[in-house]
Amino acid sequence: MEPFQKVAVHAYIKRGSNFLVTLRSNMNDYKPGEWDFPGGTVEFSEEPIDALEREILEETQLEVDIFKPIYICSQTQDKRHQFWIIYECEYKKGNIQLNPEEHSKYVWVDKNDAKKLKKIFFLDNFYNNYLSK
Repeated sequence: MEPFQKVAVHAYIKRGSNFLVTLRSNMNDYKPGEWDFPGGTVEFSEEPIDALEREILEETQLEVDIFKPIYICSQTQDKRHQFWIIYECEYKKGNIQLNPEEHSKYVWVDKNDAKKLKKIFFLDNFYNNYLSK
C-alpha cells in the first residue's frame, strides 16, 4: 500500500454548556467503539465547510450554525497520515437520527462527562489541548 493522506472535518456542536459526541459503530471500518464528533473526510475538490455541512446532515440530520475552525490535529499511523479540522458549531434545531453504519449512540456531554469516554485520537487530543484548559 502506498502512503496516503486524509483530511477530515468535524463539528464541535455546542448546545448550552454541553456538546455532542457520537459513538462509532462496530460496523465502521475505522476506530469502531470510540467516541468522536460528527464529521468525515473532505472529498477531492470539496471545500471543507461544504464537507462538514454534508457530513453533519448525513450523520445526525441536525441543523447547526458553523462558525470557524478552532483546532487542527494530525497523526501518522503506518502509511496513513490523517489531518482533522474541528469547527466550532452551535445547535439550531432538529432531532438526531444516526446512520447505524457509522454511529450507534450519541450523547450531549459536558467537559467532565467527556473526560470518561474512550475517545478517538483527534477528540482525545482536542479534549486535552483545548477543552481542558
